[in-house]
This record gives sequence, C-alpha cells and structure tokens, in this order.
Amino acid sequence: MLATAEVLGAFKQGVCVGVYGEDHELEAFLLVVDDRVRDAFSPDEIALLEALATQMGVVIENSRQHLRLQERDRLAALGQMAAGLAHEVKNPLGAIKGAAQLLGDSGGRLDASEREFVGIILEEVERLDRVVGSVLDYARPSKGQLGAVSASAVVRRTLTVLASERDKDFELDSSDLPDDVPLVRADAEQLRQVLINLIRNAEQAMGGTGKVRVSVRAREKVGAASPNDPPEWVEINVRDQGPGIAPHVLDKLFVPFFTTKPTGTGLGLAVSQRVVEEMGGRIEVTSHTGAGSTFTVVLPTASEPLPQPRSATERGTANAELRPRPAE
Repeated sequence: MLATAEVLGAFKQGVCVGVYGEDHELEAFLLVVDDRVRDAFSPDEIALLEALATQMGVVIENSRQHLRLQERDRLAALGQMAAGLAHEVKNPLGAIKGAAQLLGDSGGRLDASEREFVGIILEEVERLDRVVGSVLDYARPSKGQLGAVSASAVVRRTLTVLASERDKDFELDSSDLPDDVPLVRADAEQLRQVLINLIRNAEQAMGGTGKVRVSVRAREKVGAASPNDPPEWVEINVRDQGPGIAPHVLDKLFVPFFTTKPTGTGLGLAVSQRVVEEMGGRIEVTSHTGAGSTFTVVLPTASEPLPQPRSATERGTANAELRPRPAE
C-alpha cells in the first residue's frame, strides 16, 4: 500500500484505501485527497472511508454475480433449445443414412463418381450424428453412480484402453500413479471418458508427436491443523508438450460450442466439466504459450459427503467461476 502511494506521487498525502472483493482479492484503490490542510482526515473519517471501500467491494462482487446469473440463464435456455433441436434432427439423419447405405449397396448400378457422392453423404451424416450426440450428452442429466474409486486405477485402465490407438511418435508417461492416494468420490466409467477426452485433446494439440504425462496426487488441505490431516481433494494432472493455449482462448475453453478445431463440436470440454462438477469436483487449466498445458481434474475424497445433483440452470456457466491455480 505504501509503495503504491509513493508511485501515485501527488496523492501520497491523501488517504489510500484498498477495495477488496471476494476471497480478499484487491480490486481497486479508493483515493481521497484534500490539500487545504496538512492533516485533513481524522481517524474517524479514515474508518468511514474504509467502510465505504468495503461497501464498494460488495457492490463490485454483487455486479459480477448478477452477470454470472444472467449468463447462466441465457446458456440454460440455449441448451434446452439445442437439446430439442438435436432430438428433431436425429430421426431425419437416421433416414438419410439408411437411404444412402441402400444406394451404396445397390451393386454396379452406380458409377465411380456416384459412389463417391454417396460416401460423402455417409461421412457427413456420421459427423452430424456425432454433433447431435454431443449436444444430447451435454443436455441430458447424468446417470453416473458415485462411489469410492481409486484415481490411479482409473488412469491405468484409461491408458490401457488408449494403448491400441497410440501412434509410435506419441508417448504416455504414467510413472507417477501412487496407490496410497485416498479414494475419490466418482463414477469410474464417466471419469474414464473425461480422461480419454483430455488425453486425446493433448495428443491433437501436439500434432500426434510428443509426450503426455498423466499423474495423480493428493492436494494438501488448506488451513490444516496438522500435516497428518487427511486431504480433502485428489487431483489428476494431464500435462502435454504442445504449443500452449492463447490467453484469449483460455477463458472460453469450457464455453459450449466454442472450439478451435476445424471439425470439433465445442462440447467435449463442456461435457467433461459438467460430469466432473456433478461428482463434486472441477477442472482447472494452466497454460503457457510455447510451454504446453496442464488440465487438472480435482475430485473430492471419498470421505467427503456426496455432492447434490445440480440442475441445468445451476450448471450454466460454472466455468466462469473456475479460478485456475497459479502455475507451478
């Protein structure tokens, strides 16, 4: 605070009060200067200015919460509309696919160019079907069964599933999967799907060449009275060696339908985030341009109470509330 007053020069003889928001984060400074007298402010007046700064912090935080609620409602309405459209589109897609397959199976009645066009129809129908499926996955409520799960065991099983797809230039490092980490409250199958999505994204970010490191560790309990206190959270880290994520993209990663891939749906990370949140956890991201990215799945330990199911409106823009951890 004193250093700031010195930098502000002409204001250093006034009163400089910090305006703090949620979690005691410094948001702004309240500067009041009165050069008519040498000591213009009494202790009581300074206390009044501090109270005013506190109220300003409350107003700033309430404004942010209001914007978040508005965004949640907007995205919830869009999600419901998208789900309805997806249901309406799925049936015609099935009919188009069936007709195209019949044309393709008609033997020699089609020449080479006609068969090529039929192939294009089938490819595009498959692509649209994947988009529709992603929309429905995002809109429908979770059916996962939460239980006590070993995060390291889930990671090992995931890497086994992905082993057959691995390119020779792509390496998965799973050397840091300890068995003494506390069990997490999760659905093993849904957690495996989240990890598959994150690992495939990392592979694509590196162009299929490089190393992805997957690790599991317990996160130390904040404010623990003793180092022996059991942890409340376990984290699964997926770290790549890709080009990193630009800051303007980082803020939109979990926004539905936002994608930087030419053929992506923009729902993979949104669905993954929703699944992890329904387990009571969150996904955090740290990235540095040119130095790779780390996606961290943070899950509560099995000793924590079961999370309450969240409605689509409550899920809304939960990504706006996620605060990425400082880079390690």
